[in-house]
Amino acid sequence: MNSKRPVIGVTIDSDDDAPRYMSAYTYAEAVERAGGLPILLPFRVDPLLIPQYVDLCDGLLFSGGNDLDPSLYCYECWHPKAAKIEPARQCFELALIAEVERRRMPTLGVCLGSQLINVHRGGSLIQFLPDELKDIEHRCLDKGSPPRHHVVVDTDSQLGRAIGRRDVSVNTYHKQAIRKIGRGLRVIATAPDGVIEAYEDPTFPLFAAVQWHPERLLDEPEHLAPFKLLVEKAKALTDR
Repeated sequence: MNSKRPVIGVTIDSDDDAPRYMSAYTYAEAVERAGGLPILLPFRVDPLLIPQYVDLCDGLLFSGGNDLDPSLYCYECWHPKAAKIEPARQCFELALIAEVERRRMPTLGVCLGSQLINVHRGGSLIQFLPDELKDIEHRCLDKGSPPRHHVVVDTDSQLGRAIGRRDVSVNTYHKQAIRKIGRGLRVIATAPDGVIEAYEDPTFPLFAAVQWHPERLLDEPEHLAPFKLLVEKAKALTDR
């Protein structure tokens, strides 16, 4: 039996005001606490290097960040309240998700990661939630504790079984969300206002995503659970 920790590649963000990469500590912490070995993947590189990066990994974590270009999924222009993703990151991660999907590598998306995987599969997004939904404030509008709300999780799913609860209290930091779910993806968690909070492709070892930020709630077992599932699935491949 292989005793080494499975390697989980983690996508990273950039600083809007300086030429440097950024990554919240909590993504790497989530992978480590789940039993994996996190490595951060720089995106300002030649996309031809992506297969070599993926060769280093046993699983992938697509992290949060700014907003995808709406031309990827609709005919709309940028919303005036959009925070535009760095084009180099968008290009890199679209190529990266295509490569890990081709290999059927265990994959988890968080927030932007969820939106990116859905768009990759032909789905679409709501550009600005307050334009369409008023019952729940999904954005974090101050620097205090983020708002939380409940989601209902389908416990007859990979993520649902890992989380182990039907009703889960989640944090919420997002102004965008999935409108149309992508090809082959099954919705497995929703907010009371209908916002899609999690999905998965049940035909893959793990190809799943959540809209909230479980990496910021790691002391609550139901939020560490998605990362444990990612590491478990990655380890199962390395132990073959």
